[in-house]
Amino acid sequence: MASYTDQEKQTLQSVSIVEIMAHMGKNLYNKKGLYYSPFRDESTPSFHIDAATNRWYDFGTSEGGGLFEFVCRIAGITRGEVYDWLASFRSMIPESEYREVIEKAKKVKPSRIIVDSASHNFTRHKLVEYAQTRAVTKEILERYCEEVLYHIDAYPQKQYFAIGFRNNDGGYVLRSSLTKKCTSSAMTTLDPQGCLTDKITGDKVLVFEGFMDFLSWISSVQQDTPQYDCCILNSVSNIEKALPWINAHKNIAAFMDNDEAGRNTLQKIIENVPDDAGKVCVYDMAKLYEGYNDLNEKLSDELSSKDEHSSINTHNHGDNTF
Repeated sequence: MASYTDQEKQTLQSVSIVEIMAHMGKNLYNKKGLYYSPFRDESTPSFHIDAATNRWYDFGTSEGGGLFEFVCRIAGITRGEVYDWLASFRSMIPESEYREVIEKAKKVKPSRIIVDSASHNFTRHKLVEYAQTRAVTKEILERYCEEVLYHIDAYPQKQYFAIGFRNNDGGYVLRSSLTKKCTSSAMTTLDPQGCLTDKITGDKVLVFEGFMDFLSWISSVQQDTPQYDCCILNSVSNIEKALPWINAHKNIAAFMDNDEAGRNTLQKIIENVPDDAGKVCVYDMAKLYEGYNDLNEKLSDELSSKDEHSSINTHNHGDNTF
């Protein structure tokens, strides 16, 4: 396997699933983003691609994912071999060859997620087990999340369950072992008691990229509430909207991912501290999980290895960190 710079990886990650599908002779079937599955023969198209997010979902098998999962399935390779495959594909197939196909797919009206019901009482054991593998206890899961039953308007006859985390728009970020979706794109801001609010209640704030990082942190410190204002971006694309709220605090603890997107997001927080704000301290908490992509990955790994003494507890780092 070849080695790639962060810039080269970012370029390869931009390869469109629609582009790969077109090369395979699989083109858009209808205006709802449905295609015939590339994984099997079928008489009715049930393979959905969201060209805007470069994610796919197979209604026939209830499987889905992003570019890496797609390439692994279609090429029969491991995740460690994906960059090599994408580099080979890009060298042979210039994106310009399929530019018209990609642009047409992007104009498709995105399918809407329709929430049918939601409850803080989790009855689906698979969702609870999934959360526990992500270092989130059932008690924390039921306090901050809801068991959401939903369907997609492009395929209304099928319903799905997922963990739902509320955002400031009143929508949900949805997660399960097979699902990575949202009903609307917005951040989530919480007060020290863990209640949804857009008000600033203190001078300290914890900033997380995703809600699993937040939930696993709450579980790891063995407390029910965060005790500080919290901002969960839900996507780094929400950072511009979140900056005024984040930078209104004097002490900012940023739990960003250890990748280029995470580093860029941290830099935006630092660079956008108001000049007249007085002394504002921004703490890079990513050093606590160096060697891992994010906080949740480290905590999940520690849980799987059953090392009871290695979990991150920010209280044990004293005032030197926050």
